[in-house]
Amino acid sequence: MEREIIIYEDGEVTHKLSFSGGYNLTITNTTDDGKLRHIRRLDNGKYDEKCWIKNYRYRPIAYKLVEKFKEIEHVDPSKVLFIEDLEWKKPNDGKRHWIAKIAKSNKQLYAMTGYEYVLTTRNYYTDNMSAEKLIAVIYHELMHIDIDGSIREHDIEDWSNMVATLGADWMTTISSIPNILELDKWDEMPGVAMQIGMFGDRALRAVK
Repeated sequence: MEREIIIYEDGEVTHKLSFSGGYNLTITNTTDDGKLRHIRRLDNGKYDEKCWIKNYRYRPIAYKLVEKFKEIEHVDPSKVLFIEDLEWKKPNDGKRHWIAKIAKSNKQLYAMTGYEYVLTTRNYYTDNMSAEKLIAVIYHELMHIDIDGSIREHDIEDWSNMVATLGADWMTTISSIPNILELDKWDEMPGVAMQIGMFGDRALRAVK
């Protein structure tokens, strides 16, 4: 859908911008020492030579997850930039490679766009992924955002809900998994650390 932004100065139209891929606005004023303020409405577009912005696909999922799950209610999906690597192909090296990962934005990206985090997925994996697995991947990555805004590492107890409900190999299994957005509650797994130690934590390590 074509959109248009009209900019007025002193009652006169100074700019008309037409576009179809969403937008970010960075504005300042003279009442707060010129602090940059951001309106983040990017939907899609080329991020760099390999990655494409996929906010239109993943941001709605993130909003639904944040609304449903108390453990990530502190996360603001509008401050997460979702990008997808379209070029990466799995090498034949026998190694386990990440499917998705989240990181803090660098200072320059944050200053100019207001995005605090960048969540990267690999199209090689997500292109044929079921909706249920894709939703679980996004939840898993949002769980990395701690309440203080930092990025935290995996914690067996914190991720035990996914293991108990979806199985230790929820990411790599060819079987279907539940849609976590339709769950009444997470399953409980007593002694989860021991069980993961027995069966492996491949799914937890497949997504960073």
